[in-house]
Amino acid sequence: MFRRKMLKFVVRFDNLAPSFSRQKSTNPMPGVIMRSPNARALSTASLICLAILLLALPSTTLTQDADVDDETCLDCHEDYDKSLAATPHRLSFQTENLRTELRCVSCHPKSEAHLDDPSEETMASPAELGGRELLDICTQCHKAHDELDNYGYDAHSTEDVNCTECHAVHGYDASLLLDDDAEFCLKCHTATRTQFARRSNHPVLQQNITCLNCHRFTVRQDHTIAYDLSSHCRDCHPEQGGPFLYEHEAVNAYSLEGGTGCSDCHEPHGSANNRLLRQPGNQICAQCHFPAGHRTAHGGIWADRPCQFCHIDTHGSFVSNLYLDPDLPAKVGGVCYNSGCHSLNR
Repeated sequence: MFRRKMLKFVVRFDNLAPSFSRQKSTNPMPGVIMRSPNARALSTASLICLAILLLALPSTTLTQDADVDDETCLDCHEDYDKSLAATPHRLSFQTENLRTELRCVSCHPKSEAHLDDPSEETMASPAELGGRELLDICTQCHKAHDELDNYGYDAHSTEDVNCTECHAVHGYDASLLLDDDAEFCLKCHTATRTQFARRSNHPVLQQNITCLNCHRFTVRQDHTIAYDLSSHCRDCHPEQGGPFLYEHEAVNAYSLEGGTGCSDCHEPHGSANNRLLRQPGNQICAQCHFPAGHRTAHGGIWADRPCQFCHIDTHGSFVSNLYLDPDLPAKVGGVCYNSGCHSLNR
């Protein structure tokens, strides 16, 4: 590179030399620059200087600045491109819809040295790199993962978990995951495995679902959607997701200001309580509600009743903004809604 710059400098200097010797009286063609003997001598001197500089510089190989193309790589690494064709890592010549110019050297830097010495030691392989060096390669094209419930925050990177610990560069699967089975994730997430072993659990250990059913990664720019963790739950539990005429705010509370929607009341992995609840019995409701009158009304006969005996539609209701059971009078043998004391709505 330095030689090329010196060459450009000398050539430019040489082109300036004639300007010192414009011959106004002897030039038979006005407007045309004529070289004088002094200018020719200056050009010769510049070439001598260039030769001395080139001899003084240490010798370098031509491949130092060589533009290594994919064809050169595939001459030795035959058929490696086939393992990329169906993935986002397909090379530029393998697609007509070119968005990013992707070549072998995009992921395997220092390829110039590898041409001179084709050994494993001279080739940078993402699978063997780590830390910032690997992240710098991957994030040329990929943003760091933004998980939906941690939008804008990459938990894996902060724990020095590199891309290639979960992904392959070459592969035949579009996600390039080394393994999408839950056991692959649970090798690191050992505490989560313990939660899945609780009495009430999401059936991950039973292999009915995998971690990726809930833990998805996104590059969405719509923060309102990205912060909606509960949307994952609705994929499998649409009946609890509504929309309802009377929404329970807690279900849709996931926002920047606080609240996590479904997981405010439910443990997503496993719980010792029924229905994955974080607290047993009425304690789950008492996190937000403090209805003192319930403990004293009618002589306190309702104090030990579970909240859901009356408030059955805790996720949302079409008939009551108190989420009350419209058939409550039949359940208790009374006239709750006809006495003038209670109604389905406030």
